Amino acid sequence: MALEKSDTRNKILDTAAEIIGREKNLNLTIREIAGRAGVNLASVNYYFGSKEKLLEEVEMQLMENIRQIYTNLENKSLPIKERLINWADKLIKNLIDYPGIIYLIGTRVLERENTSLNFYLGLLETDITPLVRELTGLRNDEEVKYKVLQLISGIVYPALIISSDNEASGIDITEDTIRRKYVTALVTSI
Repeated sequence: MALEKSDTRNKILDTAAEIIGREKNLNLTIREIAGRAGVNLASVNYYFGSKEKLLEEVEMQLMENIRQIYTNLENKSLPIKERLINWADKLIKNLIDYPGIIYLIGTRVLERENTSLNFYLGLLETDITPLVRELTGLRNDEEVKYKVLQLISGIVYPALIISSDNEASGIDITEDTIRRKYVTALVTSI
């Protein structure tokens, strides 16, 4: 019985994450989620209490996927540049596959709602900044922050553009080889 409850809850959460993540639909209804998940409408309220609570858990699930991508930075057997390239490639791929995370976080930030974005901004400071500092040899904190901002912008902007048009600046970064060349050029440019 407990496994069945867990399966129902996970179906609802996974369905909502797919609708938001892949379709960029932040206006989804509880009825739509229940229908697509193949569960009773009351189940959504039972497990999550409200649409807002469900959206908070969806955000946490989508952001957990991004947190997992950060583990690519820990592979000390690879040179720093290669770790950053692997991380950037996987992050941009995730944002292309789930563009709704950009919309969800962006909407919550603009509406001044609490968001898990602060945690990930902290990861930029703890995980990315030291690697950029070491890769570039820069010692000036402000210059290093500019390089980190350049790197993140070079990942988020193309993913945002690609979600509305298949080619960003005439380059189809959804194709693995082209995306890898792009992120290699991006990391090299910092």
